[in-house]
Amino acid sequence: MTAFPKLNELTVGEKLQMMESFVWHGEILVQRENALRQGSDHFSAWDTAKTNLRKSTLSHDVLSFGVG
Repeated sequence: MTAFPKLNELTVGEKLQMMESFVWHGEILVQRENALRQGSDHFSAWDTAKTNLRKSTLSHDVLSFGVG
């Protein structure tokens, strides 16, 4: 788990950066929710997602190094 500094230890600029990242994340969540409602996106089971990520990573590595 990532340890975050206490708010009183952050500069004003760092606090603003954190707030902006939360706004960005909120916007992405709204877009994703809209896509789910419209049927243009879906969730995958965690085991399926892990398998797909492994397959895509392995195929990318093989292509990158010319092995195969």
